[in-house]
Amino acid sequence: MNQKCCLKGLLVMTLSLMIFSCSKKDELETFQPETYNVSGKVEKGPFVNGSTIVLQPMNAKMQMLGDTYISTIQDNIGNFTFGSKVFATPFAELSANGYFFNEVSGTLSLGTLNLKSVVDLSDKVTVNVNILTHLKYQRIINLVNQGNRFKEANKQAQEELFAAFGLSKYAEKDASLFSIVEGNDEAAVLIAVSSLFLVNRSEAEITEYLAKLCHEFGQHGTFLTETKKQIKEDREELISQLSNIRSNIISRYQDLGLSIEIKQLARFFDWNDDGVAGNEILQDGEQIVIEKTQIEIPNEGGFYQVEITSPVPVYLEPIVHEDEKPSIITPLSLKWYKNAQDQYMSVKKHLKDNILTIDIAPLNSRTEKTTNIHIYDCFGCILGTVNLIQMGDKNTAFPLLGEDAEAFVDDIVDAFAKGLSAYSLLEQCYHYNKQANLLEQYIYPSSQLVANCWNYLYKFNNLNLAFKDVDSKLLNVYQKIFDVFNAMQYYYMIVAWGDLPYITDYDRIHWDIERTSATNILNELKSSLKQAIEILDNKKNEPLKDINGLFFMSKDVARVLLANIYMYQNDYDNAMNLLDEVVKNGFYELDDSNFSEKETIENILNKKSGKELLFALNGNNQGMYTLNTDIQVPPLITLQTYTDVILSYAECLYKKGNISEAKKQLNKVIAAKNIIISDKSDVLTEITEVRKRLLLYSISNFAFMKRNSMAQEEYGVKDFRLLLPIPQTVITNSPIITQNQGY
Repeated sequence: MNQKCCLKGLLVMTLSLMIFSCSKKDELETFQPETYNVSGKVEKGPFVNGSTIVLQPMNAKMQMLGDTYISTIQDNIGNFTFGSKVFATPFAELSANGYFFNEVSGTLSLGTLNLKSVVDLSDKVTVNVNILTHLKYQRIINLVNQGNRFKEANKQAQEELFAAFGLSKYAEKDASLFSIVEGNDEAAVLIAVSSLFLVNRSEAEITEYLAKLCHEFGQHGTFLTETKKQIKEDREELISQLSNIRSNIISRYQDLGLSIEIKQLARFFDWNDDGVAGNEILQDGEQIVIEKTQIEIPNEGGFYQVEITSPVPVYLEPIVHEDEKPSIITPLSLKWYKNAQDQYMSVKKHLKDNILTIDIAPLNSRTEKTTNIHIYDCFGCILGTVNLIQMGDKNTAFPLLGEDAEAFVDDIVDAFAKGLSAYSLLEQCYHYNKQANLLEQYIYPSSQLVANCWNYLYKFNNLNLAFKDVDSKLLNVYQKIFDVFNAMQYYYMIVAWGDLPYITDYDRIHWDIERTSATNILNELKSSLKQAIEILDNKKNEPLKDINGLFFMSKDVARVLLANIYMYQNDYDNAMNLLDEVVKNGFYELDDSNFSEKETIENILNKKSGKELLFALNGNNQGMYTLNTDIQVPPLITLQTYTDVILSYAECLYKKGNISEAKKQLNKVIAAKNIIISDKSDVLTEITEVRKRLLLYSISNFAFMKRNSMAQEEYGVKDFRLLLPIPQTVITNSPIITQNQGY
């Protein structure tokens, strides 16, 4: 019985071998020698010109036959050809060795790489060698050795390989026909798989890693668990690099004279390991749920966790779409600020298992800061946002100006000083007009003095807005200071010219903008000054100390400026309340300073301080600003003084009917200055005389005369002279700006 079984088994084995032998023999016998013109591309990125490629015919058992053909890559796109060759079998191995373009780094490789492909020439003429053909090469050989025909082995290896990367839907077309230059889905598949093996690896490491993958896949038709884990890690590493990979390849081919397209690479990775690449996007009706979309954080910071419920994988970093350019983030230059490293919100964020953890450090800023955390899908689409608001601390000091900022503020102040120097001369012309008829001589549309004043003040405006824009994109801490400077400029210009082109964005040409009503501008200035008062320091202002002392103005500077605007609009109640605060603060006191005498101005300038001084600028006298011996730019333009504050306070009291208190405040000035008033018929008349005697070089008297309807009489001018002429160059250049009446 046993003997019969043995004989039966031997018979079965013999028949099987005969069938296999006959099938192989039949396969070979049905093929007639044929001439092929074999050509294609070697692409990793493309192999470079001069790389070697070897063609070796094989039999049906994938064994090498005797002939060997050698060629070289003809160009930097990877093209090769062997010319016309007669092949006894349809099977051949292509083996390429050379330098290649690394799409991840965007550079040529420092070492060589060997890639292989095994092909059936009877099915095609153009055959490419790439990372996919290399990966399935050993698997095909092994399957053939297990008894499969080449066509079956190649089909199985192709399907297994593409399934390993979640790309099964692209497995129908043979990998040896894939090419980057086609710009189709298959090209994107080739790039996606190829990029995975380049992440943080040298050429030697790439060769070693590929050998491991080829061995595993050749034996099992898949990758081992450890390798799958590594592929996943490499895939995650690529998330933020896909846009650069795409750009690198496009740029490389452009340099080679070829324009190509590349699909959005993110769609060719299996991000959620479900075996299908590209399905990680929300479908109709699906949405993610974020537990908290806004978090208010105290100044001292805190730790927060936010649960996210999502049917698709979510990320904290975007993958840029194919039609987007990667954003360029300019880091904060510490030259704009001193000791400002912790003025930002410091946010550490981490997303794992759909739990977003947020760790926020204490904030060293007087203003609140906001930022947000976007939640992305793997294609860069924002699925949701968590808004973060961290409270500021008003007791925190402003960061001082850095080196670049100091230089910028110097330019800002220089333009302001030149404009206000001209303004001072214009006020002096009004002051002395009765004596010398100066307005006809110096104030007319084509006057250089008028043009200088206008142009330099608008130059100041542009520089101020430019720095404001820089700060808004960096720390965003100086915004209210810029608003006070802006209010200063427009207040003085409105007093002088009335309606004006109101510019809120830098780099605008003012004569391209219609004049905005003075009332509307002043209303905006009042709003911004109220906000500034909340932010600025409550201190004695020290504008002459240094550039920081000038820039970081106090609340009182904003209060006085806002009071001036209220008085100009005949709102004496609000003006009086603001001036009362300045007086009660006690930071300033009256002394014997006379701001109509250059000796006083020079003494304050030499000492770099003054008991009465709130805000001042160094006079910018460049010769052209000297009109005559009586009318010159003072060395210091005192925009705000305590004398002016008390006189304005007395004016408010007078307007509100509190004559006795108004007289009391006025007498403080008279006593401190040791002057005698000739006309005591009325408190307002006395204030007028005191102003004329003490505040010639402070830019405040013209506004006082106008708001009290005294300018015509005091200066001996007609009504139209209550406004300056718009410079003729502005009228000439602008089709929309009209001249003030009377000029």
